[in-house]
Amino acid sequence: MREMSRVQGKKILFPTRVALLLIIPSIILYVFFNTWPMIFSIGIAFTNATRENILPNPQKIADLRNSVMCAGLLRDNPEYRSNASQLVDTIVSRLNVTLSNFESIKNQLENGVKPTDIPSTYFDNLYRSANIGLRRIRSEVASFFNCTSLGYPTSRELIPGEVLSKIDSLITLTGTLVSTYSGMSSETLYNQVLIGYNITLELKSYFEKLDTSYEEYMTNFIESALRELDSLELKIIWFDNFNRLFKDPRFYNSLYKTLLFVCTSVPLKVVTGVLLAIFYSSALIYGRKALRALLVIPWAMPFLLSALTWKFLFLPNGQLGQLFGLNMNTYEWDAFIVYNLFETWLAYPFIMTITQGALRGVSKDIIEASYIDGADIWMRLKKVVFPQIAKPVMVAAILTTGASLQAFLVPLVLNGAGPVGDVCTPYVGCTAGWKNEMLIIFGYNRIMIDREFGYAASMYLIVLAIILTYVVLWFKLMKKTSR
Repeated sequence: MREMSRVQGKKILFPTRVALLLIIPSIILYVFFNTWPMIFSIGIAFTNATRENILPNPQKIADLRNSVMCAGLLRDNPEYRSNASQLVDTIVSRLNVTLSNFESIKNQLENGVKPTDIPSTYFDNLYRSANIGLRRIRSEVASFFNCTSLGYPTSRELIPGEVLSKIDSLITLTGTLVSTYSGMSSETLYNQVLIGYNITLELKSYFEKLDTSYEEYMTNFIESALRELDSLELKIIWFDNFNRLFKDPRFYNSLYKTLLFVCTSVPLKVVTGVLLAIFYSSALIYGRKALRALLVIPWAMPFLLSALTWKFLFLPNGQLGQLFGLNMNTYEWDAFIVYNLFETWLAYPFIMTITQGALRGVSKDIIEASYIDGADIWMRLKKVVFPQIAKPVMVAAILTTGASLQAFLVPLVLNGAGPVGDVCTPYVGCTAGWKNEMLIIFGYNRIMIDREFGYAASMYLIVLAIILTYVVLWFKLMKKTSR
């Protein structure tokens, strides 16, 4: 019997173990997938995260490291340094010959000699110096400063591509001059020769500088690559993003516009919704049920359809834009007015619905008694109706305030939170930006335009702190009103 009870006891415990084996991993996964994104977002705010360093391109990092080692080899190895000096001296010498040939033709033209009267030897010398000498320069430079051939494959160029392009354009120009100079006017030929002369002078100046400060040139190249490599590394910078944020005029403008939007849009939404609910609750309004249903349409319409409709209506040449003289693309306060009107149109059905539900709980006997006592409409609303619907309306106002604090789609779709102009904050400074950039849009633009994820995350932490403060005050207010 004891053995059977033990076996039964085990049979009872076995499903419990299975349940625990299933529940514990589920809880761990749930906590991980709910807390990890939050921890990651908070952590990003204390880093220098950008588009380049949050997921850096491995090929770009390899290119930079190879270019650093290649430049270091060419700078520090005595043999390579000596060969580079000889090569650059040869290049400067060949460019001097080409420059002299251009100068000879230029002097002839400045002295009034016609193109057909200029001795062909001038152009023959130019052709030999450019198309033969410069072609050698092009191939020798590309060969000597080729990091891939030195064992450090990289797409970065020690000699800028524009320098090599100038050599190519000079070769092409001289070839054209030699073959067509006799058919050109003096002015056209002079302009072409002057272009070639200036290009040659620029190339000579570049290679002379490279010759005299070769080690410095390579050192500057290495430092530039190391700086770029350093920028690809994700680092913890602690409170640097917040310090920068509190010195950014755009942030203070966004904070100001957001709080102002809350102070203007919430009363408009609440007053409009409450008044419409009271008006259409009257038995004197014929067909009030159908009218109330029509008034809820803004709540049911897709947001994008509503936004595009309002956008077209309030364009400078739109019907309502012309009627009210509003230009939200040019004037910031015109745009701010349209934001408030659109937000009111979107949210009043919510307030109206909440208020209508509260009005159904108001006793008709009390209203009739106040009417018998001689109270007019205003006194009945003030003393009887409003006190009984105050709490539901307050809850609705608190909820819609939270929505206004996170205003995003309304300004973004209507005019991109514009117009663009100087954004100034006293004691902080001025900068260019969107004049109606709300806080959420400020972070959105830093991500989508500037690609500064760490900076945007620091701003969103500020928004989170504001919303948490608002929620705490909300709960305290609700406790006081419930007593």
